[in-house]
Amino acid sequence: MNIGTLIRNLLNPVTMNRRIFRVAGLVGFLTTGVKLIAMFKELTVARYFGRNDAVDAFLVAYLIPGFLVALVAGALNAALIPTFIQIREHEGKIAAQRLFSSCMVWSQGLLCGLAVVVAAGAPYLLRAIAPGFSAAKLQLCMHLFYAMLPLILLSGVVTNYSAILNATKCFWLPAVSPTLTPLLTLILIATQFRAWGAWSLAFGALLGSLCECVVLGLALTHRGIHVWPRWHGVTSGVRQVGLQYIPLLVAAVFTSGVTVVDQSMAAWLQPGSVAALGYGSRIVSVLVGLTTVSLTAAVIPYFSEMVAAKDWEGCQHTLQTYTRSLLLIMTPICVLLIALSPAIVRLLFQRGAFTSQDTIIVSRVQAMYALQIPFYAAGLLYVRMLTALRRNDLVMISAGISLVLDVVLNLICMRFWGVAGIALSTSLFYVASLSFAFFMARRLLQQNAAQQNASEEVDGGQTLAFAQAVSRLERSTS
Repeated sequence: MNIGTLIRNLLNPVTMNRRIFRVAGLVGFLTTGVKLIAMFKELTVARYFGRNDAVDAFLVAYLIPGFLVALVAGALNAALIPTFIQIREHEGKIAAQRLFSSCMVWSQGLLCGLAVVVAAGAPYLLRAIAPGFSAAKLQLCMHLFYAMLPLILLSGVVTNYSAILNATKCFWLPAVSPTLTPLLTLILIATQFRAWGAWSLAFGALLGSLCECVVLGLALTHRGIHVWPRWHGVTSGVRQVGLQYIPLLVAAVFTSGVTVVDQSMAAWLQPGSVAALGYGSRIVSVLVGLTTVSLTAAVIPYFSEMVAAKDWEGCQHTLQTYTRSLLLIMTPICVLLIALSPAIVRLLFQRGAFTSQDTIIVSRVQAMYALQIPFYAAGLLYVRMLTALRRNDLVMISAGISLVLDVVLNLICMRFWGVAGIALSTSLFYVASLSFAFFMARRLLQQNAAQQNASEEVDGGQTLAFAQAVSRLERSTS
């Protein structure tokens, strides 16, 4: 299939592909704008506060709430959307509303429990994360941490509201609402509140999350969805979300562990290797991050609809079309980034203490990381199909295999290529992850299609036999 045919398939107005393409493009565009505003906020913070102790204290204090929300609430969304859409399609809006309200109760309960645990262990956690902080700096960090504890609950609410808005085909507002936090932080910094130092950053984060809750909650209310948590019992839908949530949470832990493993093993190498790994991953992480946000928002609701309708042929066609499209789009980007890696690193980093020798090392790391781009994007597509099929146990298994494979490949590759070998092993395990998800998703779709065809043949045979029996009865009575 040539590029022209792929473009016609993507833009064909009667296919699901066009809707997914438009949503992914819209979310990608809006997310890029959000990241640019966030970057401007970071530049403004650097201008007014530099690299002082207060900024260090704020960043470390924010680390734990941000990690918990990404881990706990993010996994819940992927588990909730397919079940929410299935129940809405088969049991109606009232049943879907009850599922959402009940899931809000236990998700907020889980986040509240985690907040209590980390609050109790904060003195030990913060000392372990930042052992080099002075007593005064650690005390400021602890005060900021306790002040930002509500972020765990607020961000969890935002994540849940965004998931349901995406499930109802409202994509633009969840993509735009993250601008509220950097914008409000910029306002605080630009006014007399700047004198509060790191507290202006903390209050900006809290105020931004609260405003995001209000905006998204009003949007859901406008669509007839009640936003307050309310327990409706352990229904089959709640049990299904819980069963899908646990493997996704474990998978998220495994995925987060890859970064920890890579940084830890880089520390075994010559000094500066951890920093080289961080610098070399930044451009690639931005590219794959945009892909993640865009594809996740676009494909999960549509995949879930097709699965609920048992449109297995449509699922396979969409997977094939977007796999080819992603590989055609992402492969040239990968090649271009590898070819221009030394020039990009030189332009972005080579100044001051960052020497030409550093440029050589970091550009090699960046080139090895860039190899993952097409495989990561295509693999994500098949992982989301597994989620829509409610086979997150396979997602967990894939993440576990990837973590083990990352360790083994690191040990092999870093012996020959040093810190660049660690980046290469990351790209290689994404190839393996794509292969596993591709095989399992295709196999499940083919099995479901075969079962559906067999069921239709049985139903058709029964209908024919009934018609023949009726005909014989009519002839005998006549």
